[in-house]
Amino acid sequence: MVKLQSFKSIAEQTCCELKIKDSRFIGTIAPVWSEGDAHAFLTRIRAEYRDASHNVFAFRVLDSRRLLERQSDDGEPSGTAGRPILDVVEGAELVNVCVNVTRYFGGTLLGTGGLVRAYQAAARAAISLARTAEFRRLLPARLTMPYNVYDKFTHTARSYSHRYIVTDSSFAEDVDLTIVCAEDSAEFLRSFVTSLSQSAQLTFGEAYYGVLS
Repeated sequence: MVKLQSFKSIAEQTCCELKIKDSRFIGTIAPVWSEGDAHAFLTRIRAEYRDASHNVFAFRVLDSRRLLERQSDDGEPSGTAGRPILDVVEGAELVNVCVNVTRYFGGTLLGTGGLVRAYQAAARAAISLARTAEFRRLLPARLTMPYNVYDKFTHTARSYSHRYIVTDSSFAEDVDLTIVCAEDSAEFLRSFVTSLSQSAQLTFGEAYYGVLS
């Protein structure tokens, strides 16, 4: 089972167009969270550019068992399109992304080397415009503490925003805080809370991937 503590991905779909020796190359990158997401995105792209000469793609998706990589040349000479795009994605260290490069053939043959360079250039252009973010394994947590501990906790917590953040709070008989914590900082948070108050109660939920911000 693959369990990365963090990975880099993109926040939203981005598109860029290049013209290379009379051919149009349209690079589109999108965030995907499963193989099904990737194929759904590719279906939409093929519908949008149904009159294109080629729709070449590559994607990397982290699922519960493995890091899945797929690519297709879509009729271009073998090894000149999909694999080079996947190399660009790997070089950018991106996960949970799908890149499609649409080509409208302009009449000038590029040769195998020219095709590789063109498809990689379109992929790089789309990636360069995308807003990237670090996705980490996060744990939702609930912390209940006495009022006399609350000020001390919140004052110190500002120094550890890279480890956890408080997303909500309620004040009743005790103070209840909703927290998002990096999975690899869970024991640190537990030790910190214990050092402040033996009566504080900290519980964690199931891990998920997200942005700590």
